[in-house]
Amino acid sequence: MLRRRLPLSKQASLTKLVYWLSGKPFVKNDEIDIKEKFPNNEKGGLIFSADFEMAWAFRYTKDVSNPYEFALKKARQERINLPMIIKIFEDYSIPVTWATVGHLFLESCQQVTHGWMKRIPHFVNRCWQFTSGDWFDQDPYSNYKEAPEWYAPDLIRAILDSNVKHELATHTFSHIDFSDKNCPAEVADDEIKASIEAMKSFGLPKPVSICFPSGSWGNVPVLKKYGIIIYRKKINEVQLAYPYYDEYGLLVTLSSDVFDRSYPTWSSSDYQARYLKVIDKAIKTGTVAHIVFHPSMDPWMINEVMPTVFEYAAEMRSLGKLWIGTMGEIANYISKEKNL
Repeated sequence: MLRRRLPLSKQASLTKLVYWLSGKPFVKNDEIDIKEKFPNNEKGGLIFSADFEMAWAFRYTKDVSNPYEFALKKARQERINLPMIIKIFEDYSIPVTWATVGHLFLESCQQVTHGWMKRIPHFVNRCWQFTSGDWFDQDPYSNYKEAPEWYAPDLIRAILDSNVKHELATHTFSHIDFSDKNCPAEVADDEIKASIEAMKSFGLPKPVSICFPSGSWGNVPVLKKYGIIIYRKKINEVQLAYPYYDEYGLLVTLSSDVFDRSYPTWSSSDYQARYLKVIDKAIKTGTVAHIVFHPSMDPWMINEVMPTVFEYAAEMRSLGKLWIGTMGEIANYISKEKNL
């Protein structure tokens, strides 16, 4: 792609130009009556989902020379950021769908803990390179006090103790490529089963929502088997949609944008305008804006961008224009409406 060959500053300028001139975000149209879409007759919807991963996400990344050290660094940043993130969502009474790697629910583990799980075969995809060894080779088989990059029961308790009712969704047990191409169905089955078991220690019900690691969509029949009713999916051509049913009878919510400082030359105002445009267009078109973030993000985004976006979203909610909720909430509402 020509854009990637340009210096980062030029990429940033070109991306900004394309975004504002292209008509993005693009919309998937539907014929559903707007009066049926949201619980209180709002005009549009907004979901925030967090890919809560710690070190599990980056250990096979192709983007750096030392993936293991990079994974630890990202996990440590995540631990610094999470209290700030919880607080800012509390300030605006906004719930989050926390798509959580199942291993993070564990206080500790031993090699035998995961010994029963079938392993994903070696593969290379657009993000990761897993070509040797065992998928769990980096697992320290320790506990959250000695290896806090790989376990996070303390952080999960902080989420559950928040005065905002968040949703705990799944992000698979060990952050695998969940696609049909690279993940056999029996591996996907064990990943979801292990996630459900890990969540039980917190008294949590089975998850009803999933966000695929790095967008690796697939194995939907396995999700249906375990009671998942909605998943997040990225489609390059479309960014806004009201959740719709796929061929398996599960609901799909599209990724609209991401809180990510990809372009350091962009100002806070540039980013704020981008996210507000997404929210405004969701209201205008009767769709759901779904903004994604990684808790390991640059703290600048938390401090300089998110407050303005949340303040605007909360204002639109108070005016009765914007529904704000979780993946599970919108899925349950749609399912209820369909069964009336």
